[in-house]
Amino acid sequence: MLEKGVIPNQEPLVSVGIHLPQDKFNATTISFTDPKLFEITINGNPISIQSELKLKVKDGYIENEAASIVNISQLSILRKDQCLSENQGLIIHSVVAGRGFHWQKEISVQLPGHVIIEVRDDFLFTVNEVPLEQYLICVATSEMSANCPDALLEAQTIAARSWVLAASEKKHADLGLDACNDDCCQRYQGIGSRSPSAKKASLSTRGKVLIVNEQICDTRYSKCCGGRTEDNELTWKTEQKSYLRSVFDGPEEIKNNLSNENVVKSWIESQHGCYCGPKYVSANDINEYLGEVDKIDNYYRWSVHYTQREIVNLISEKTGNYFDFISAMIPILRGKSGRIMELRIDGIVNGDNSSIMLKSEYEIRRVLHPDFLYSSAFIIETNSSVGKEQLQFTLHGAGWGHGVGLCQIGALGMALAGYDSKTILAHYYQSSELINIYD
Repeated sequence: MLEKGVIPNQEPLVSVGIHLPQDKFNATTISFTDPKLFEITINGNPISIQSELKLKVKDGYIENEAASIVNISQLSILRKDQCLSENQGLIIHSVVAGRGFHWQKEISVQLPGHVIIEVRDDFLFTVNEVPLEQYLICVATSEMSANCPDALLEAQTIAARSWVLAASEKKHADLGLDACNDDCCQRYQGIGSRSPSAKKASLSTRGKVLIVNEQICDTRYSKCCGGRTEDNELTWKTEQKSYLRSVFDGPEEIKNNLSNENVVKSWIESQHGCYCGPKYVSANDINEYLGEVDKIDNYYRWSVHYTQREIVNLISEKTGNYFDFISAMIPILRGKSGRIMELRIDGIVNGDNSSIMLKSEYEIRRVLHPDFLYSSAFIIETNSSVGKEQLQFTLHGAGWGHGVGLCQIGALGMALAGYDSKTILAHYYQSSELINIYD
């Protein structure tokens, strides 16, 4: 595993989780365009196959139904070369993309490198060990489309490289992973998403990372900041980082206090010439630039409406707190991007006043949508002409994601406007320095 604070002087291997125990997969199929390209071992013993593996978990072990092989504790598949050919490889079917988010679906992924499959907690646990630069080629155009300008793909690649090498989050350290394959870490959808432009972005930026105080930067990013990025310490209750400061996502700084309710209302109800807005990235063109698994929508500004019954049922389902009716949703704390960090929900339970508090932007997004709310930067409109028991709520919002660090759609807008990758990175990660740590 990569270690926090350790800067490698040569390209490392990364361990990426493909099937996690939380996915609860107990079966999958692995197909090969040419099995002879791979060394396949079961419990350390080599085997030969014709075209596919049909794997199933039974009694704590893996079975290969295609060849009647049982009691597999570990299956290893190693490509004999390191070629990234889209026409020759192994394909794992039924892999989760978008875990827990509004775009969650199952996809098939074609993987390079070394694949190891075991059983954890009675479910499949699949790991892909792959050289970092090969991993990054796949990340760049899993996160965004291969149709994006070179400057965007280069900036995305440098941010992705810096993030994984910083090893600050270690979300899956208990599984021995550097990252998972999905949005909670970085999207990694295998060779099928790679392109000549992604390969070019990796080669042209090979070994380049952002640093501050001789440490690799923890370069967070999200899809769309909505016009202003957020400070990291408000979002995750972590140590303040100089390169993860709130910035206006446009060519000229606009100083406004979006933690103020009146200011944020005006902000969300208007346009501001932001890089992630329609002035730089047309809503008609956004489909061309988003990642394959992304749901197409207007993420710069959006609205979600709930009837009283819908909001009562939603809060009950997501929190376990049942209200007779909801009377108000009151922002208690907002960040500099306008994102709500603490939200109080007031209502009536058995005739008495009752309240619950949602204490993070993530929890607010999780609770206030059947899948996952685009962001917590929203204002709340109620139809005040009716009684409280019939109140309906409309959330008018800005952006998609936590909003910290690089705004992917904003970076796209900058690239389309002619800015280079170095300028893009300097805009979002202010005070950072771009250096090369290996050839």
